[in-house]
Amino acid sequence: MLTPAEGINPTADAYALEIRSLLKQDDVAAAEQRSARAIELFPQSPIVLAARGDVLFRRGLMADAEDQYRAALKLNGSCAHAWLGMGRIYSAASRRTDSKEAYNRAHELDPADGDAYYYWAVGLPYPQNIAELEKHVATFRDDAERERHEREYIDFLKALAGRKVWVPVKQPERAELKLQAVISDSVPRPRSPLSGAQAVLPAADSRVRGYSLQVRLNDKANASVMLDTGASGLTISRKLAEKAGAIKLSEHSLEGVGNSGPAKGYEAWIDKVTVGEFEFHNCHVHVSPQENADYDGLIGTDIFDEFMVTVDFPGRKLHLEPLPKAPDQPPTSAPANFTQIYRFGHIMLIPTSLGKSTRGLFVLDTGAFTNSISPQLAQQVTTVRRSDVPVKGVSGNVTNVFSADAAVLHFSHFSQPNESMATFDVNGLSKDLGTEVSGFIGFATLRKMKMIINYRDGLVDFDYRP
Repeated sequence: MLTPAEGINPTADAYALEIRSLLKQDDVAAAEQRSARAIELFPQSPIVLAARGDVLFRRGLMADAEDQYRAALKLNGSCAHAWLGMGRIYSAASRRTDSKEAYNRAHELDPADGDAYYYWAVGLPYPQNIAELEKHVATFRDDAERERHEREYIDFLKALAGRKVWVPVKQPERAELKLQAVISDSVPRPRSPLSGAQAVLPAADSRVRGYSLQVRLNDKANASVMLDTGASGLTISRKLAEKAGAIKLSEHSLEGVGNSGPAKGYEAWIDKVTVGEFEFHNCHVHVSPQENADYDGLIGTDIFDEFMVTVDFPGRKLHLEPLPKAPDQPPTSAPANFTQIYRFGHIMLIPTSLGKSTRGLFVLDTGAFTNSISPQLAQQVTTVRRSDVPVKGVSGNVTNVFSADAAVLHFSHFSQPNESMATFDVNGLSKDLGTEVSGFIGFATLRKMKMIINYRDGLVDFDYRP
């Protein structure tokens, strides 16, 4: 790694290279320090501004990162790395056309840049995408985990062979699906989401872990799958996959919270999935080695992304309505009451603040029961203590769990007081996504709300009525 030495007139390019190298190593603190110094020395350098944008993006400060990329392009419209940064911003904000154009521009300007090459290759049609991704993984080196992800993705694309997936065969204009309570004896007694006080709930409701939908697979197997805003598509167990006659496509590692490493699952093909009035053909599903006594799998609300999705937890219903007419131009701000969310694969992140100056991105995750916060953010606003509360995620049990004293989460147009929150390291997830995950907003908070999601435009709103 090239490190600019103080006192020998380091160049802007040398600083930018060092900052990007530090981010590749996930040394965010050092990258932050060097980018601040580079900005002091080269405030009008497009490549330094773009590198500073990369640091802010990794820290989860999306608006600030976008400001840096735009400032770089204002100085030099041919700054490839600034176009790459804008492509990542657009992608996270669900501006797919703009994102693809920005990635194409970055690759055109600097075809030797490995990151620009990768994002450009992903957007190509089949089979060009496979050919270029294979060239990328053979040419550009990265850490072992990222290379494994890329190889798994290539294998998956080969197995799909360009086939369209989750093709709607029966799809009403609007629909209302009933949600069934998922009852678990292991659920802690929840607190009222917007007051922090102990919830007064019926005995059965106090054990509600989430809500589920009924699905039928290949006209062979019925399943109860928990609705999970932190998941994507359909995830089922190996036992259910075998019962439904699912055909294995490729290996797939399921990763998330936990310290046991990736769960070894696979991608599978199911000819037909029925959910209420909906019928989908040519479906790929995630198959997990894990079994759960309370439900048969997980279903993401994103399978209905062609609709305005309202998850009405108090009413135990899922409402699906036509989306509003798409704007001719991307709006400069979110519509009234709606909040811009940032999507990274199946993860939905919402800007959240604690106090006046501390902010981060929190996962909207009905698959997580309670709210939690990263140690880095918690230490800025409250006292952190060791805890023996068990926490388990997709990647097994979490070690080194702490508890953060009283803190108030502000998201969208709501405030959520918490007497305490679980605190544990999620740096692995942050590194994988490429942006900082500061915590989770879980089911115990969201269960008292209606959650309205517009996947097309990357928007979310909440309706809470006590």
